[in-house]
Amino acid sequence: MRFEQLRYLEAAVRTGSFRQAAKEVGVTQPTITTQVQRLEEDLGVVLVLRGANGVRATYAAERILPHALAVMRAENALRQEANAIDNLKIGSIRLGAVSTATLTVLPDVVKLLHREHPNIRFEVTEGGSEMVRRGVSTGHFDMGLLTTLKSDDRDADSLQYIDLLTGRLVLVIPEEHPLAAKESVQASDLAGQPLIFFSKGSILRDALERLVEGIEIRPVYFTDSAETSIRMVKAGVGIAIANSLAPSTVSGDGVVLSPVSEDWAATRLAAVVRKGEKRSPVVQTLLKLIRQQVDAAVGS
Repeated sequence: MRFEQLRYLEAAVRTGSFRQAAKEVGVTQPTITTQVQRLEEDLGVVLVLRGANGVRATYAAERILPHALAVMRAENALRQEANAIDNLKIGSIRLGAVSTATLTVLPDVVKLLHREHPNIRFEVTEGGSEMVRRGVSTGHFDMGLLTTLKSDDRDADSLQYIDLLTGRLVLVIPEEHPLAAKESVQASDLAGQPLIFFSKGSILRDALERLVEGIEIRPVYFTDSAETSIRMVKAGVGIAIANSLAPSTVSGDGVVLSPVSEDWAATRLAAVVRKGEKRSPVVQTLLKLIRQQVDAAVGS
């Protein structure tokens, strides 16, 4: 049973003629006759009686038609809803994002999207890159914004990464620390130094562990916040690792930045979506606005 068959039945009964019904719905008379017959076969009842004066509804059709009309109204509402979403008159998006994205990219992008499409609703969950990646993979998020090492393509078979900005890992060192005066700080220089660590799930945690692998280290503070780690460095608590893409990663005011020289230390801010899945109009529009925002920022 298809929506079209119900429309054909309703038109035939209402007009009393297959010819008139065919004209009204824009198909040939044989088409409408055949489809009503198939509907009768599918339902196992006779729906119309054919005669010299046209067609009329049977008792079965009279019982069925109210339900058919309800289905037709639901179909019309469904199509109107889909059209509204397609034109971004209404819609929603569930977005997972790291703080770097919510602080740099999202504010102006959300403002633009709401100005042009005021009925779009945002649901943003902020967390680490691993949380964002996992949420997009499982369908909990429609799209994600995360930071990764540029060489990191985990779940590349199921996720598509769309690069937006590139950066680099840096060590954040208190201005008065002896290492602050070095032109280049090596991993071995961190042995025994007080280090500020990030919680699991952050690329900064993974990167620092990779950097100091095999070195005796002294973690003194754990945090989920890049801003907090910088404040701790400024207070002289220890040395931290940071992503140059983060707004808080700025030299001066009590800290010195020393780039991590390893080849793998290049970073990126990327949008992530599920691979092989058609993107909703809201996701497509959001991606377009994000790219425009990033291009404008890089070009300025």
